[in-house]
Amino acid sequence: MVDFDYSVVKHYKFYGLVKKYVGPIFKVLYPVEFKGLENIPKDNKKYIVAINHTCMADPLFASLPKEMPALHFMAKIELFKNPVVGWIIKHLYGFPVNRGKGDSAKAIEYGEKIINEGHVMALCPEGKRIKDKNGVPQKAKSGVAIIAHNTGADVLPVAIYAKGKVKPFKKTKVTFGRMLTNAELGLDKAEVSQDEIHAAAGMVMDNILALWEDAKNAD
Repeated sequence: MVDFDYSVVKHYKFYGLVKKYVGPIFKVLYPVEFKGLENIPKDNKKYIVAINHTCMADPLFASLPKEMPALHFMAKIELFKNPVVGWIIKHLYGFPVNRGKGDSAKAIEYGEKIINEGHVMALCPEGKRIKDKNGVPQKAKSGVAIIAHNTGADVLPVAIYAKGKVKPFKKTKVTFGRMLTNAELGLDKAEVSQDEIHAAAGMVMDNILALWEDAKNAD
């Protein structure tokens, strides 16, 4: 098991090297069509990148554009049990979350630390990869709204679409939507109810679904 220190957000040169040298190879392996790159902030805005969960490489797809800063992302804790895979994910700014367990709060707190220190966090609101249902984005968990409320971050919805499963040498569309402000999500107040949290998470997922459907209809 690869150890992870949740108390400090570290910087790794490995991420920049991978983006510079492996990124172009990845784009050949997975022919990617980007849309909405103008929606990626050019300033040091607080925001979360929310992506539908199609495969393990979702955060990589979202991080490929040169306009996108380094993305710190949640990854299931099982991936950190393999020392090689875990090391790679850790040095690509992935951090472990024990899905469905009480200690997932530790990952949420770390996500808040990432944002409050001026970095960008990515997560998949669905909480798990959608293996069936024709890849249609599904209902969001509450994590994205909880972190957005606690940090005041806005949310950038991103949809990943491919005809069928995302596979090598098949065109994959990555669409960056319009930023959803903290106020639009109803999270810009000191206290919010569980219903408001669920509504905000649902709004994020609705926007991702709309982007996904647009990509599908244009295919």
